[in-house]
Amino acid sequence: MSLEIRQVRSRRDRHRFVDVPFRLHRADPRWVPPLRLADLDRISPKHPAAAHQETALWIARRDGEPVGRISACVDRLFDEFQDLRWAWVGFFAAQDDPELARALFETAWEWSEARGAHEAVGPASFTTNDEVGLLVDGYDEPTMILTTWNPSYYVRLWAEGGWEHATDLWGWRFDRSVSMSDRQRRVLQRLRERSGLRVRDGDIKDFDAEVGRFFEVYRSAWERNWGFAPMTEPEVRHLAKDLKRIIDPRFVLFAEDEATGEVVGGALVLPDANEAMQEHVRSGRLLPMGWRHLLGLAKRTRGIRIVALGVKQVHQARAVGPLLYAEIIERGVGTARLDRCEASWVLADNDRMNKPIEDMGAWHSKTWRMYRRALV
Repeated sequence: MSLEIRQVRSRRDRHRFVDVPFRLHRADPRWVPPLRLADLDRISPKHPAAAHQETALWIARRDGEPVGRISACVDRLFDEFQDLRWAWVGFFAAQDDPELARALFETAWEWSEARGAHEAVGPASFTTNDEVGLLVDGYDEPTMILTTWNPSYYVRLWAEGGWEHATDLWGWRFDRSVSMSDRQRRVLQRLRERSGLRVRDGDIKDFDAEVGRFFEVYRSAWERNWGFAPMTEPEVRHLAKDLKRIIDPRFVLFAEDEATGEVVGGALVLPDANEAMQEHVRSGRLLPMGWRHLLGLAKRTRGIRIVALGVKQVHQARAVGPLLYAEIIERGVGTARLDRCEASWVLADNDRMNKPIEDMGAWHSKTWRMYRRALV
């Protein structure tokens, strides 16, 4: 059987590219289908990130049947900011076939090297601002919104396919058994009083300004992290517009300095819309009834995910993170409706974040792995 790998060139090809994992994994009940429109938007040449990214997509076929796919991305803004020459490899989907996986990897590597990349990193679809990491531990845990799930054989395909381990990303689980002790509450109260901070809800009526405030926190808090890829303001607003449909203002939190009103930290917590996708929108399509299921069930989900929680660098000695996590626990986990919360992704070596999360009673429930490959 002959293997053919062709680059995606047209709008029709992009639809076929998005369809590949549906063909491979839809029979697996653990697989959560992506929203097709969201994937099509992200790979569209009209996406705001296309202003500083060059990307390529490929579909692998055997005897005309799709058996895999892969992408590569060179982000000029990332390279300039980090003084690196990386290519990001992602959107990986494939049958359990080492020969197929290696052919896909080599296709992405060759394209990347031809564009001046010194190193390939993945999986990332397309950068750390998107869905990243290969799930290597935590398969029994539910797959939360905007996180990745993959069959366990993917780990073997990557580990034996010419890649080296780069870093790990952790997921932390809170559930109804997690509650702060009286001692922890007293400590947090003293922190509130001494810090001069207050935590407030996001103001949906002032949405555009709030997005700008969160963007300031994002840029300052994460810019020293491994793999940090700067986002432009148009990208941030594009993402915010998509998320606005499911955001609960009670779980968009800002920590402000009471004296100056400056926003020093923030947290974005999303309802787990994956429940609706997994149970009712297996096609990944919003029509004819997908919108009703997605928006309706997202508001009644039993789970939430802390997608982003950060503190401006100049304020990171003020214990802002624990205050935000405590507020999320108080508002969410253990209430009548919510019974679980995941905080992800956190770099495995980020002790400043991991230790306080663990001290609050969460446990390390998932690990996603990032790989690297030297190209020169």
